[in-house]
Order: sequence, then C-alpha cells, then structure tokens
Amino acid sequence: MERLCVVIAEDNPGLRRTLVDYLATFGIDSMEATTEKEVWMALEMHPDILVLDMVLHSKWLMLPFLQMMRSDPRTQSIPVIITTAFDSESLSLVEGADYLADCTIFQKPYCLCQLRRAIIELTRSR
Repeated sequence: MERLCVVIAEDNPGLRRTLVDYLATFGIDSMEATTEKEVWMALEMHPDILVLDMVLHSKWLMLPFLQMMRSDPRTQSIPVIITTAFDSESLSLVEGADYLADCTIFQKPYCLCQLRRAIIELTRSR
C-alpha cells in the first residue's frame, strides 16, 4: 500500500508539529505549510489530502483560497479537512461558506485519532 501524503496548513507551530509527528507514527507523510503561498506550493506535489486551518495568521478566512482551489482543475479533487475555532453554524453565516460544503470540518480542539480516521476515510478511494 502506498503511503498517504497530507498537507498540514496550520500557523500554530506546536499544533502543526504535534499533528505531523502523530501522523508519522502511523506511516502518514506530511508537508507543512504556514502561508497561502506555501499551501499552493505543497498542492503542486499532488498530496492525497489537505488539512487546512480556516484562519492562517489570524488575518483572514481561507474561503477565497478554497474558491481558487476548487476552481483549479489540478486541485479541485483534493479532499479538504478544515480545522477551526469557529463552529459550523458560525461558518455557515460567512460570505463564501458554500465552498465549505464538500469539506470535512473539525472544530478545535479536536481529537487527533478522529482526524486521522477522517484522513484515511477521505483518501480511501484515491
């Protein structure tokens, strides 16, 4: 079986490192990204899935990024797991929230084992 490759887009270095280390114990490779540019560069490597912090650097929601990603034929089929401090109801009120419809959302703090199971489930058919 081929190893999974996950892009971890998270601006909190402690959380990012914990997630990378945790997934590695299960044989899941990770690429780390902390900015939109780094995420795009990582997506060019054709990862199996993207774990995306909804707010990178506390400046803006990543909804425009999701819109660009879903509009690009090279990245539109990559599954996305959103991690966020917002609850689903609050996110649904934000302009552009329709781009979250095909994303799996984990509210922080989340359980690492549940996130790992979601990664495996969402990539099973890839």
